[in-house]
Amino acid sequence: MKEMFKTYYKSGELDAEFIRFTVLHMPAFGLTPLDFEDITGQPWKQETQPAV
Repeated sequence: MKEMFKTYYKSGELDAEFIRFTVLHMPAFGLTPLDFEDITGQPWKQETQPAV
């Protein structure tokens, strides 16, 4: 699955935000933050939750 996302990212079909969304909200695809970094070459920025 990671190789497919990497191919689509390199061809411009997917952007980094879509891959980030997939990692966060679609666990069935099995992508991890490390996969995000490998696919995009960008660091994974941990989203912080606002204090309640």
